[in-house]
Amino acid sequence: MTAERAGASERAERTGAPVGPVRRTGAAGQGQGTEAAAEGADVIAGRADGAPAPSVSLLDAFLAQADRTPRATALVIGDTVLRYRELADASAGLAARLRAAGARPGTTVCLRLEQSAVAVVAVLAALRVGAAWAALEPDLPEARLRALMHDTDCAVVIGGRDDRTLARLPDTPSLLPAEDLDLTALAEAGTRTAASAAPPVPENTPAYLIYTSGSSGPPKGVVVTRRQLADSVRPRGTVYGTAPSVFLMAMRLSFDGMLAGMFWSFSHGHTLLLPTARELRLAPEFTRLAHRHRATHLIVVPSYYRLLLAGSERLPDSLRVVVVAGEVCTPELVRTHRAQLPGARLVNEYGPTETVVSCTVESRPDPDAERVPIGYPWPGATAHVLDDRLREAGPGEKGELYVGGAFVALGYARAPGLTAEHFVASPFGPAGARLYRTGDIAHRDATGALHYHGRTDQQVKIRGTRVELGDVEAALETHPAVDQAVVTCTRPEDGEPVLTAFLTPAPDRTVPDPRELRRHCRFHLVEQALPHRFVALDRMSLTSTSKADRRSLAALVPAPREPGSRLADKDRDGIERIVARPGTKNGPSTFRNTVREIWAEVLGHEDAGLYDNFFGVGGNSLKVIELYSALEERWPGTVRVGELFDLTTVAAQAAILEERTANTGDASPPPPQPARPAPVAYEL
Repeated sequence: MTAERAGASERAERTGAPVGPVRRTGAAGQGQGTEAAAEGADVIAGRADGAPAPSVSLLDAFLAQADRTPRATALVIGDTVLRYRELADASAGLAARLRAAGARPGTTVCLRLEQSAVAVVAVLAALRVGAAWAALEPDLPEARLRALMHDTDCAVVIGGRDDRTLARLPDTPSLLPAEDLDLTALAEAGTRTAASAAPPVPENTPAYLIYTSGSSGPPKGVVVTRRQLADSVRPRGTVYGTAPSVFLMAMRLSFDGMLAGMFWSFSHGHTLLLPTARELRLAPEFTRLAHRHRATHLIVVPSYYRLLLAGSERLPDSLRVVVVAGEVCTPELVRTHRAQLPGARLVNEYGPTETVVSCTVESRPDPDAERVPIGYPWPGATAHVLDDRLREAGPGEKGELYVGGAFVALGYARAPGLTAEHFVASPFGPAGARLYRTGDIAHRDATGALHYHGRTDQQVKIRGTRVELGDVEAALETHPAVDQAVVTCTRPEDGEPVLTAFLTPAPDRTVPDPRELRRHCRFHLVEQALPHRFVALDRMSLTSTSKADRRSLAALVPAPREPGSRLADKDRDGIERIVARPGTKNGPSTFRNTVREIWAEVLGHEDAGLYDNFFGVGGNSLKVIELYSALEERWPGTVRVGELFDLTTVAAQAAILEERTANTGDASPPPPQPARPAPVAYEL
């Protein structure tokens, strides 16, 4: 968005002149005062005294806030700062564009965008139109993109003009190129179209769709109505508070965990602070973002928060509330949080996508407890721990967790059978009441708090994403050379879960090499679901009931490779050869050998050749940091972590290392160096 100096904006505020788009370099919440929170405190959320708030739609709450505090800072991302009036006008202008492109109530607007101000404006514009929105990551696998387009009545896609994956899809809906959406022009158009706004949309209209794992089938699109989202946002004041806030979200828009903080902020006149894709990927930059804008609230998955706390740069003491959600919160994390941020309350939220952001909350976890509870239902939600006959389990007894009340989503898009299977009639409520079967095992303690004990199925969480092992198996079995696939998950003590795929060949075929299998999986699966290792078997190990013997297979998971072992390498033509151990002073090959040795240790396998892409053979943002740490230990100060996202092959990394150490004339290990804290990153 076109930027102006902050001083000109401040003069406009004093004189009452129209306020144009602003670009600031100071803290996000500075200058907005207390009027935003004071005037909007009762609009949508539960009041501080716990009394219920008026039943106001999220869109009406935001628009009312824009009328009351038009100059308060609403959104900050990168160099873009939008005030409430600017954000409201830009969403009105984009809503007019969406209507012209064919969006209507009952249709879907698909957002195939990077984290950006345009994406947030598009969400509000979809609400204005009465359409649902569905956030599609630009790197979404083509098969999953096809499934989403099939399941949704997608009227308009907002995305890149040169999106080749989108262009390959049959019956592609209207494309609104993101390159053509200038926020200044949209805001100017919005001031002219606000008076001709569409009539109100019923609150039982779908607000958004978010896709989850598919239990050995296509992904499931969870449909959430406008009222259900508002019911989820409404009670959060008792935990988030209503004082002026700067909400920093360590999540992307495709994660529903972001929606509560986003709409809570917009309903109260607070500031929503979003990281760019780079700031989210590189945690030191994320931490500096929190300092620069004096963030008061942080919403984050536990694995990323653990890395933030372990970083060399501390989070700011301006934080008042840190919400962790999406993964298990451990007592160790609670203790680390308390040691580093004693003035901030840590909140543990729990809730599958089907229960609208989160359905239970533990607002003051005890660091000395054996396990961290997932807490108590939010007001408006109910939780039941039931046995296989749908009877309530007693205190301390485990059962399956069922969620009811206002937080139960509408169901799955175009999947009535799955909806009926997972959304069941409630024996505890009035006629028509439903419960969602979470598939999670839980118990209640003597105080009534809920505790999580894992799954009833083969679902796992990897970097905050639900992954069904059956989904991975089904994707692998679509390869014509694979007969049967079984995927196991192991959990190292100090690392993320590791997926290992065991494969048997189709008749008269040979199991493909790991690189081919990874390329195949990338068409069907998100990054977090790609197996780390592939093991070919002549036949699958079976139990006495002829099912795959997962326990026996788990025992076959390859142990981590011992440092210093010999490696099989492949050149550009795929010719396999044996390379010497690293340490031999033989020029460029020493750099290649050593880098490849490091890759094998980081990735846990030896499948990578000199010209394979790190992210194509099992690498991710977390493993980039491990790679950086190992290279930094071997060649201190030679390469920066951000460069490894561009230098993605062994050959490229070896070449830059050779070039930058050429003045020493020696590729042997340097003298011992003081330990340096490595940067951290996270791939959501």
